[in-house]
Parts: sequence; C-alpha cells; structure tokens
Amino acid sequence: MLGARTFLHPVSFSAGIFDERIEGWQGAPQSLYSDHFVHDAPLQGPIGFKVEAAPLHPGMASILMGGHGQRLMTRFQQYPHTQMMLSLMRDGFHPESVGGKVRMHLDGSAVLDYPLTDYVLDGFRRSLLAMAEIQFAAGAKVVRPFHEQSDDYSTWAAAKAAIAAFDMKPLLTGAGSAHVMGGCGMASTEALGVVRPDGVHWQVDNLSVHDGSVFPTSIGANPQLSIYGMTNLLATQLVKRLNGKDVVLA
Repeated sequence: MLGARTFLHPVSFSAGIFDERIEGWQGAPQSLYSDHFVHDAPLQGPIGFKVEAAPLHPGMASILMGGHGQRLMTRFQQYPHTQMMLSLMRDGFHPESVGGKVRMHLDGSAVLDYPLTDYVLDGFRRSLLAMAEIQFAAGAKVVRPFHEQSDDYSTWAAAKAAIAAFDMKPLLTGAGSAHVMGGCGMASTEALGVVRPDGVHWQVDNLSVHDGSVFPTSIGANPQLSIYGMTNLLATQLVKRLNGKDVVLA
C-alpha cells in the first residue's frame, strides 16, 4: 500500500480580464475562497471542489495565460488587468477517484502516476463553468478557461456553451496540482493503511511518519494547518513514548 492513494487536489484554472487593474502579484497571495461546491457534493456523488482567488506571479502567469510567442505576449499586455481563479478537486472520496501511485524508477527516483479519470474531469468541467460565471458576475469583460480548446469569451452565455462542448481529456484539459497528500495512509488496521493512528509504521516499529502523507484522502482545503496540527500531535506523543515524560512547551 506504500505510495498508493497519493492525492494532489487536481486544480483547474480560469482567467478573467477586467477594465480595472487587478495586479494579482500584489498583496496577500490568497485571500478569498468558497466551500460552496465542496459542501454541496455528497461523498459518493460528483466530485466536490474548493474555489479560490489565486495569486498571479509572472512565472505562474506565463503558463496559465496559455499560448506562446506573439499570442502569449499579447496576453501579457493584459496581465495587470487579469484575475485568476482556481478550483481544488476534493479527490479520494469515490471509487473513481483513488488518487495516484508513487513507484520507484530504475534510477531510484520517484515516479507518480495520477490518472485523470472521467469522474475527476467532470469536476473540472463543472468548476470551469462555476468560475466563469463568478468572474462575469464580478464584472469581467473577458473570461479565458484554461483548456487547449478554449478561446476568449466576452459573455457568460458564450463561455457556458463553449465549456459544455470542451473535450475533457488529459493533455487537453489544463490541470495543476496544489497539494501532495497521502501515500502513507493512516488506518486503524494493517490491512487498510501504512501507518497506525499514532504515526508508527505497521511493519517497522522504529519508523514514524509525521507529515501530510498520512492523510487517507485529500482534505479539500489548503492542508498546511492540518499538517502542522497532525505533526505536533504525533511528535508530542512520540516524545512521551520515548522518554516517558510529558512535553512542556515554554
């Protein structure tokens, strides 16, 4: 089971171009989000996703604006007026969303295979629709979904029709990864996971894992605080097991 059920929060993107300057490279990197489409999805229903207002630094913009050469240069002229949204897919809660598998390459490097299934890509289509509608409602003059078949759309109706007709396939659908979780899943029994609830490996008593790899699914949110909290709890418990004393924080 080691390396299995590795989750990435697969990410879709949508750019909105406004009359006013957005300057997405300024200020707090991410300040607005919505859980509406996470809470709206039952665990066994369509994949849920979290919508966020993303930062847009030059390196990131050079990829997410799409195109190259003259086309990309033209789009960079709109850079100060471009706002970027992203959606995190809440992977790991459905038989068709089992995440990826990490294996060792012949040269010893790690290789990840993460299939973008039809189930996951259906979430991409719904998220592109949701983000385009939000951007037009916020006053965008043009919306550009991140997809190889996408164009610039000046109305919600045009964007909605185009997104509905996209071929939602890998390599055509623009996809990113926001967070890496899983691969050393925590479980109550050895048959279900790699580590025990206290973080100790089921087969190697002197090996403990204290990071985001112990998550049995993704969490549908930016995971850093959950990782900090989990690591603090597991490390504190480990110290007490090793020396028999409670950890006292100064």
